[in-house]
Amino acid sequence: MENKDLDLTETVLAGSPADRPWEGCLNSVTYRVPRGVKVMLPAFLSEYIKRTEEERASAEETARRLSGSAFKL
Repeated sequence: MENKDLDLTETVLAGSPADRPWEGCLNSVTYRVPRGVKVMLPAFLSEYIKRTEEERASAEETARRLSGSAFKL
């Protein structure tokens, strides 16, 4: 029986090793992944990190746009 979620993928998170690591809790397991270095992660975790980073970037962009609009008022 093969489980695709347990397939490992090589991942490098944006940033440098001096930056704070990515931290998240998934299914009651806390993960801490360093930035700027190659790591092998399960495919499900790699996808989860990718989605959360995209959501964070989108939220920051929305906040930046709304702050600019509010400043003009």
